[in-house]
Amino acid sequence: MKWRDAIMILAGGTLMWAPVAAAEPAGEVPAPVQESAEARDARMKWWRDAKFGMFIHYGLYSGLAGEFKGIPGGGEWIQCNLGLDTETYAAEALPLFRPAPGCTEAWAALAKEAGCRYMVLTSKHHEGFALFDAAQSDYCTGHHLGRDIVKEFVDSARAAGMRVGLYHSVIDWHQKDYDNTICRDLCYPAGQELYLQEKQIPRNHAAYQEYLHNQVRQLVRNYGPIDIMWWDYSQGNLSGEAWKAQELMQTCREANPGVIFNNRLYAFSGFDPAEDTQALDFSKGDFSTPEKRIPREGYPGRDWEACMTVGNRWGYHRDDHQNYKSPERIICQLQECAAKGGNLLLNIGPRADGSIPEGIVEVFKRVGAWMAVNGEAVYNSRPLAPDALDLPEDILASVVWDDIYLFLPRRAPGEEEMDYVLSIPANQLNAVYPSILGQDECEVTLERVEEPGDDGEPLYYLDITIPAEAWHQAVEGLPVLKLGYDG
Repeated sequence: MKWRDAIMILAGGTLMWAPVAAAEPAGEVPAPVQESAEARDARMKWWRDAKFGMFIHYGLYSGLAGEFKGIPGGGEWIQCNLGLDTETYAAEALPLFRPAPGCTEAWAALAKEAGCRYMVLTSKHHEGFALFDAAQSDYCTGHHLGRDIVKEFVDSARAAGMRVGLYHSVIDWHQKDYDNTICRDLCYPAGQELYLQEKQIPRNHAAYQEYLHNQVRQLVRNYGPIDIMWWDYSQGNLSGEAWKAQELMQTCREANPGVIFNNRLYAFSGFDPAEDTQALDFSKGDFSTPEKRIPREGYPGRDWEACMTVGNRWGYHRDDHQNYKSPERIICQLQECAAKGGNLLLNIGPRADGSIPEGIVEVFKRVGAWMAVNGEAVYNSRPLAPDALDLPEDILASVVWDDIYLFLPRRAPGEEEMDYVLSIPANQLNAVYPSILGQDECEVTLERVEEPGDDGEPLYYLDITIPAEAWHQAVEGLPVLKLGYDG
């Protein structure tokens, strides 16, 4: 993910920046895949229905835990933030990275308990260290540990009933052919640039393209079926066909015809709200990726997924526990994504041994307890049409088939013992049966009432009265009202 906490340069000397080079011509570009709306809907259906996934950021940075030899530097961006060349970085980080046997099984078990339906693992982050037995590089777990973490992950995820996704960075701070001068906006460790200059190692963008494609080819052919390829990330001159993006996606589709792509082979990482109004070109990706935020209006008419952290960091950071969000806040984010037609991809950052920080485990488990009762309002849901019901601004809603689900807000101080009355114009509802999910004994009443209108004509409303006990009995104090239709 693109987020830097600070810039601190450890490498000495003055850097002589080379002029920015244009990306090499891409040559013949494969024609974009032509797909009917019906075929695309069928391919996307499982993902649209799943709603909730687990993101896993795991790599050499996990062992550093936020600092390099006592110097703070952030999480997964620490190599760049501190300007470290790859040899200096790896010498410190590699001895610390020791995944315990069975760690991927623990990840999958937690995802299942939380109610997730899919999992996405960083097969290679920007640092360039691959979590599989990479054929073209010894900078990987296969060479250094005799382990294939990607294989362990996909096996564990599938055994837990999860769909499988792989995050793969198209930028690389280790591979020496990667040419950061093509786009200076894609940040790069200053010490690594100095190292390449001192060693007089030339860049070769075409060779890096081949390296990138061979790694992806290995992933999609050896670990399939891969359900999601989650690319990260593009900017400026290093976007799209600078990666031979159409060929890259074609390679994935040949091995996994149903694979789903995010939009980051062509797009920046998703921080900019200005992107929210842009249309999504399906030839460049299947879903958009707002990062650490939920768009105010969602993305009506297109698929999207908000990627979020429990704390502030993606990779493990020993101090991030100070920033952990409450289970209530995460549940509200999940409700908001469902109500606006998107998915939530919630991150864990395991320690170097693969263990998950206890505070993150607790959040996922408590979200799972809420989902066990209220998941029917989230899974398979679609947004309620904007004009379907006149609802208070603090109530979000989803629809599953003909049933409407209202995510009731936490009560304000002083209102905890008061019944809650929700008044909806009578012409907007017909033959509904109100109930609180998981609370069969909670009696919700429905009454038709008449009020005088401004023009003298009567107005009719349905007053739905929800007892205060609904909040007392609800998991995390967040009840869901179901308006079920008969037949």
